[in-house]
Amino acid sequence: MDYNNREPTKWNSDTTYALGPYKLLTRSIGIWPLDHFGKVIILQVFLNSFIQCLVIIIFIDDLITKGNCGLITDTVDALSLIATSILSVCKIILPLVYKKIMYFIVNSAIEDWANVRDKKSKTIMLKYAFTGRIVFIIQMIGAYMTIVPLIFGNPPTIHKFSSDQLSDNATMLRNIPIGPNCWISTSISMSIYFAYYGLVTVHLVILCTTYIGGDVYIFGIAMHVCGQFKLLYTDMESLDGKKNFFSLRKRINQLSQRHTYLIKLANEFERTFNLIILLQVAANTFIIGISGILLLWGLKTGNSNIIIAALIRIYLLFFQLYIYSFIGESLSTQTRNLQLAIYNCKWYQMSPILAKDLLFIIMRTNYPFHLTAGKICNMNISSFKDLVKMMFSYFSIIRLMFDE
Repeated sequence: MDYNNREPTKWNSDTTYALGPYKLLTRSIGIWPLDHFGKVIILQVFLNSFIQCLVIIIFIDDLITKGNCGLITDTVDALSLIATSILSVCKIILPLVYKKIMYFIVNSAIEDWANVRDKKSKTIMLKYAFTGRIVFIIQMIGAYMTIVPLIFGNPPTIHKFSSDQLSDNATMLRNIPIGPNCWISTSISMSIYFAYYGLVTVHLVILCTTYIGGDVYIFGIAMHVCGQFKLLYTDMESLDGKKNFFSLRKRINQLSQRHTYLIKLANEFERTFNLIILLQVAANTFIIGISGILLLWGLKTGNSNIIIAALIRIYLLFFQLYIYSFIGESLSTQTRNLQLAIYNCKWYQMSPILAKDLLFIIMRTNYPFHLTAGKICNMNISSFKDLVKMMFSYFSIIRLMFDE
């Protein structure tokens, strides 16, 4: 289906409240689905992707050629940067691959806000929009706050090294925002060094915007879809069996069509983001794994700085996975709850014909919706618990190796 044939709906104040932050965020990296894919968007996407890919290549090359020549924590930071940067590029490219589907999903959300029927419906929608905004604000502020100490805590080295210093046995190092300082040769010119430092700094800003921004964008859209299922739940539950047969049948038909539409919306959402979620799970599992090794090493050596840094990283990565699990759990729960809503309505006062129509809707809800990680595993709270158990089992095995 060509979703772009649909004309975009005008925004109102509620639309701006609910979707405005995601519009500003995604426009900054060129993936807002309602924008025309023109030269400016292409340039944005190219520059954002190119800068990240360039840093990935440089860091991988340094890792291979120079290895772990500095602190182990710096090497772990570099590995984490490589993994998150690869995922960040995917969070730019994949939404553009599914741009037509994202146009359909986002424009549907705009239409929902433009066609709010009553105060009760608006209250429900604002509740889910508020949840999305809170997560957006906390995550984005937290993301940018993490790069502030990296940049200002490691300012560029402005003095030149003399030939006597370079020939001395003392180790002369130049600062970079993230990664081992020993990867930067002291023999390179100051202009190249400042260019490299600026490249890494710009990359960190882009990385925070795309990596964390992609998560809150997905979360915000998912919360809106959950809100629409909640509205359908309340509409189904409020069906009055004493109403006129034809008006009631018309209403049931409208709700059935809305149910079909929301199922399609949820399936398209899952189709668009399941690969991103798979890559997210893989990247986070990898980083949690190496951070766990770093934590155990810190515990063995008694280095409190390493222990605190590793614990914070592990907590944040698990929290990120929990957000995706919460999205999947919420969508699955809302789709299942429709059965309960139909049962709670006054179906016993309806004509047997209308009651059978409701029965068909119940039968349709027997096919549950699941948000998946690449069609491999379901993303829900149960899966999150299993992942946590698996990672702690891994840590237990590694701890035994350290003890030996």
